[in-house]
Amino acid sequence: MRNPSLIATLLAAGCLAAGSTPDAEPGATPADPPPPGVQGMRPDRSDPLPPPAPAGAPERAEAEAALADGSNAALILFLARHPDDASAPRIRAALAARRTPDDPAQGRAAAGGEAGVIAAFDAARLAGTPEAWQGFARRHPNHPLTAEAARWR
Repeated sequence: MRNPSLIATLLAAGCLAAGSTPDAEPGATPADPPPPGVQGMRPDRSDPLPPPAPAGAPERAEAEAALADGSNAALILFLARHPDDASAPRIRAALAARRTPDDPAQGRAAAGGEAGVIAAFDAARLAGTPEAWQGFARRHPNHPLTAEAARWR
C-alpha cells in the first residue's frame, strides 16, 4: 500500500526520483524518464528569481517610510536597525528637530513590541541630560539603541 504523504515527503527531500515509488519493483523504470543530464535533479523554483536590489535600496526605502510616518518611534526604530546606514545622519537630523514626544498610541503603532524601549530612548533624547542617557543605558544594556544613545550624549 502506498502512502501519498510519504511519497510527497520523499520527493520533496530528494530521496526519490520523480515518477518512482518506494515500493517499485527493483530495476523498474519510471513511466517518463527525466531528460539526459537531469537525473535526480529537480527545480526548487519554476519562476526566475528577481534581480538583487541595489546596495542600500531596502534601507533607503525604510528611511523614506520612517520619515513619511511622522513619528519619533519610526525614526528611532530605523536607527536601531540601521545605525550605520547612509540615511542615518538624515534620520538623526529629522529626529533632533522633533521636540515633543509621540502620542503613546502612535508610538505603539510604529514600534510594535519595541514601543517601551523606543519610548524610553525618546524620553532620554528629549531630556537631553547625561543622567537620562545613563539611565537608558542601564535599563537596556544589550539593546542596539544603547550604542545609539552613546552618539546622542
